[in-house]
Amino acid sequence: MNLMKKRIMSMALLGAIVISGQTMAQDDCISKGKQMFGSKKYKQAVMVLRKCDDSPEARKLLGLAFFELNYMEDAKTYLKKAIENDPDNISLKIKYADAFARNRQFRKGKEEFQKLAEDYPNNLEVKRGLARVSGWNRDYDEAIALYKEILKKDPEDYLSWVQLGVMTSWDKRFAQSVKVFNNILAANPPEDIEIGARLHMAEVLSWMKDFEKAVSEYEKVIEMAPKNPEPYLGKGQVLEWQGKYKKAIKAYEDALQGSPGNKEAKARLQQLMWVK
Repeated sequence: MNLMKKRIMSMALLGAIVISGQTMAQDDCISKGKQMFGSKKYKQAVMVLRKCDDSPEARKLLGLAFFELNYMEDAKTYLKKAIENDPDNISLKIKYADAFARNRQFRKGKEEFQKLAEDYPNNLEVKRGLARVSGWNRDYDEAIALYKEILKKDPEDYLSWVQLGVMTSWDKRFAQSVKVFNNILAANPPEDIEIGARLHMAEVLSWMKDFEKAVSEYEKVIEMAPKNPEPYLGKGQVLEWQGKYKKAIKAYEDALQGSPGNKEAKARLQQLMWVK
């Protein structure tokens, strides 16, 4: 074998070793990134995965990690790249559309969900996304109609029932909203759904100036979830509106018992310092 052939073979072997090393490094990067993402350590996942972001898998994980971190501009960038690599992945497309909505680009988010609804007319997750962003865009009639359509196909979709009650209240149909929440409670839903329904209903009742019933609902949630600050804050606000300031102070202090760093409870207590 002449010298030239030896050099060519040597260079080819070296190149193969370099490529193999790069592949192993990329695999290690993605493996660590997946582990961090799976443990919900999203910032650490981003730091790792950015080292191998030319990989389709890394781009997907980066898009999802940025979404969880609420860095929606970065999420959109990487999700778009991930979709280019995997154009049939409906889950990524939903996240991409949702990133616009969660970035308060409601009209654009709605447009993206409308495109998905045309391509995937029977996908309930797409319809849920379109209903949600329609509500955020203040297109309440559309949102309510979509949730009703969803619930015809899936009557046990409790989250959509709750959202139907919320959208109805945002459209100032308060009595209808209370009826929706009462229907949810009558169905004996899971505890987290019951808590959400009661919190929303209490808020609507307070808007209707039915303060006693609102306080009663907040107290039921307190019994169910004594460390949750939300019912204490809601109850305190209603008591303030009633002029029952000392009882409101007690509600805010109770909120701090379960959530010592709660800024809203501290702020409201600060505003009531004048009450003896």
